[in-house]
Amino acid sequence: MENGQAFHPKRFYRKLDSLLTRIGKGAKTGEIASLVLDELVNSFGPDLGIRYGSLYRQHVGFFALVKGPVIKGPVGKDACDCPAALYMDSEAFKLLMQHKNYIFTDTVVPPWGNNSVAVLVGEDDDYLMIFGLDEEWVRETLEFSLNTIRSTVNYSRSTSRFRADLEEANEIQMSLLPKEDPRFDGFDIAARSVAADMVGGDLFDYQFHGERVLGIAIGDASGHGLPAALLARDVITGLRMGVEHEMKISGVIHKLNRVINSSRLSTKFISLVYGELERNGTFVYVNAGHPPPLLVKESGVERLDVGGTILGPIRESVFDRGFAFIDPGDLLVFFTDGIIERVDQDEAPFDEKGLERFVMEHRTEPSREIVEKLFDHLDRFGGRAKWRDDATVIVLKRLT
Repeated sequence: MENGQAFHPKRFYRKLDSLLTRIGKGAKTGEIASLVLDELVNSFGPDLGIRYGSLYRQHVGFFALVKGPVIKGPVGKDACDCPAALYMDSEAFKLLMQHKNYIFTDTVVPPWGNNSVAVLVGEDDDYLMIFGLDEEWVRETLEFSLNTIRSTVNYSRSTSRFRADLEEANEIQMSLLPKEDPRFDGFDIAARSVAADMVGGDLFDYQFHGERVLGIAIGDASGHGLPAALLARDVITGLRMGVEHEMKISGVIHKLNRVINSSRLSTKFISLVYGELERNGTFVYVNAGHPPPLLVKESGVERLDVGGTILGPIRESVFDRGFAFIDPGDLLVFFTDGIIERVDQDEAPFDEKGLERFVMEHRTEPSREIVEKLFDHLDRFGGRAKWRDDATVIVLKRLT
């Protein structure tokens, strides 16, 4: 049941990633798990339908309840009702050890009570998180958060090590980005990407399928540095291989999602739009949790939002195909979060409406001029401050 408050998967991961970054390189798994537990209950509780959270540490044959002060004890309403020790011989633990995280709402009642979530974290399942649920919660949202918890806690330290090797990550990213704008008869196409750090998580790519079809991709991997660069590489490689063997792009995205879900990278969440443009203006696409591209027509703006959820968290997500038609004079603008989330000195975002206004004002100009003027405008809008997030834009204009 929905709790009436919109859940933004990418923002959720970004906030959690920010929390882990503050911990520092010397943080231990228990301290990370403790801070994540506190954050999920107190900051994300209303979004996820969580009432309380408790943390347990594994001993021989059982898990013992952890109580502060260094590692936070039970947090939230009714938290103190959790047992002091949980033995690992129950049917509930068998399910948990098999799946590593489990939502208990059916006939298998765990020792800590039904209508709850349990998550094992640590390289050797050293810690157990238990969350009690309100009546209002959404399974897909919880599954996303559980996968996020396991990935960020289990691999946060390895992520720090990866980020130290920025030169390798930069080489990977530079090898992925197109060297020049594509030439596709009847269309004017230009793009630019700016990384917030030395290496970012944004990607874009073009693929020619004969002379009459052009594949276009734009994506945004969570995090920065080497893990994000590796994920971007895997996504582009998967797309290039997949479209050669699949007729339907929804099938390609489904297979790509399963590959990302199985990845051992610490960064394993990515939003993506992939579409195929025909010479007659037909555009077939899948939007996997990415900010909808804007199709700017003389009559108004259409948002290309058909597809499915962000890639990675849920293995069997379903993705639908969307269809659009680009008439002569129309613009199709692809972008990542960094464009619309650029803020001014008062912390007011540029937002999607600002992007719409800018594109409408400059829609008669060549695509390359629109791209360069947009980044110049955003640079001034943000007071010349450093970019907080990677920013990428593709402008596609139909000429004839």
